[in-house]
Amino acid sequence: MSFHKVVDKRHHEVNAVVGCKAPSLYEMPDRLVCAMLANILGGPASNSLLNAELREKHGWVYGIECSYTQYADTGILAISFGCDRPNLDQCLNAIDKILRRLREVPFTDRQLKAYRKQLLGQLAISSEAGEAQCLSMGKSMLSWGTILSPAETRAKLEAISAQDLQKMAERLFAPDQLSSLVYL
Repeated sequence: MSFHKVVDKRHHEVNAVVGCKAPSLYEMPDRLVCAMLANILGGPASNSLLNAELREKHGWVYGIECSYTQYADTGILAISFGCDRPNLDQCLNAIDKILRRLREVPFTDRQLKAYRKQLLGQLAISSEAGEAQCLSMGKSMLSWGTILSPAETRAKLEAISAQDLQKMAERLFAPDQLSSLVYL
């Protein structure tokens, strides 16, 4: 069940979230496909699709990101951004256009290879953060009773195809699946 709500808080900055239900912690391999898609869409790199279009190209947003949170029985994929009021409609239209393109046009082999390489690089860098690594390993042990090695993680990510990403985009980003909350 989707919803669209606008709340006037009389702020100078608009804060908005567009999101949908996503795979749960136990939906394998869907959760890895969703994680990769979220990273491509709005991960920490400045070349993520949303950041490149809305921030770098047009300067419409202060910041934009896509997060994927997994729970035991469900998950949430959320695109959040802050912008000036006059830019809100342009931002929402651009997000809709990007989501539509993800549903309709599969990535090329070259694009997929670049996105995969970027995600693997981000994982390698994050593995140097000791506390975060320990928390991740603890979550894995509690959830699945095992910890994937870096080689196993790499193999699972390399098994994700352009068609897998497109099918996940079709599932998540169908217009009737998306909800939004906007604070004006």
